[in-house]
Amino acid sequence: MAWYPNARKWELQPESDAQPAIRPTQLILHSVAAPWTGQRTYEYWRDSTNLESHFFVEFGGDMFQYIGTETRADANMYANRRSDGSGAVSVESASNMDHTDAWTDAQVAALIRLGVWMHQTHGVPLRICRSHDDPGFGTHRMFSQWSDGGTACPGDARQAQFRNVIFPGIVRAAGGEPVPEPSGGGAVTIDGESYGPGSSGEHITRMGRALVRAGCSHYSEGPGPNWTSADTESMRAYQLKIGDTANADGIPGPLQLRKLLSEFGGSAGGFAPFPGSDWFRDEPRSALITAMGRRLVTEGCGRYSDGPGPQWTDSDRNSYAAWQRKQGFSGGDADGWPGAKTWDALRVPAA
Repeated sequence: MAWYPNARKWELQPESDAQPAIRPTQLILHSVAAPWTGQRTYEYWRDSTNLESHFFVEFGGDMFQYIGTETRADANMYANRRSDGSGAVSVESASNMDHTDAWTDAQVAALIRLGVWMHQTHGVPLRICRSHDDPGFGTHRMFSQWSDGGTACPGDARQAQFRNVIFPGIVRAAGGEPVPEPSGGGAVTIDGESYGPGSSGEHITRMGRALVRAGCSHYSEGPGPNWTSADTESMRAYQLKIGDTANADGIPGPLQLRKLLSEFGGSAGGFAPFPGSDWFRDEPRSALITAMGRRLVTEGCGRYSDGPGPQWTDSDRNSYAAWQRKQGFSGGDADGWPGAKTWDALRVPAA
């Protein structure tokens, strides 16, 4: 199996070893319809579904690979079930919840580079697929045979980018022209402090903690002091949350930053701010878990045999699901993973 050298290798098992081999002849681009990171996407495919894609591209252009390109990935469905053994390599990418946004400049550059590698490594011809089984490059929406009855993925803006920017860029780069570097996205200075790639300091930690409290966390190890792609993704989530879609590039503007810090720069009213849904999925050990559990018991939702905290366990999740149901949620909305609305209603004392 082949692994792209410019992607982070997060091999998905057992699929990587168990799926049938393919002879890759196509590269198909998708949008995941969520502002996820590569790690969050990996965890979703690992824990919640038997579907998967070969690649994922974050807003900042970082690429993850989960399956070797000579192994079937199910995101392309029937594109990988041909009698001659040929198949398609799939690339999911972060987007807004309606997949109506354009690919960022960094995503465009990453997709162009991957397209050139697919051409050079697997001989994918430099043309847009003319039919569902024609070798070349395409987007998931182009042929209904690539899905179970058709799809609108990716959205109109990305479909236009594919035809007008990405595919022509692959052809030019395969011919030796340089891939255009992303414009913007660099560090900015606000109130004398630098924010963005290359920035470092306590102010980055302070911003990251505020993003966690705002429910916009994409951190796996906690924020700061060095700026990472998790800061970019978390800030972009906040920019989208406040409706500033025109400036949602993951780099804070002065008004965005001041709004964030004024609203989420510290605990309010003695109650703990929401730490973000992803924080709980890492099974943290914290006094905050104990405080949360005690509140759940007080509300009649405790499902503990030995008392709550400090380690997050299935008992916490079951208890929180009972609280969500008490708040009127049901089905998948009462899955036990805390959300901002139910957390604020629970009023957990600051630990």
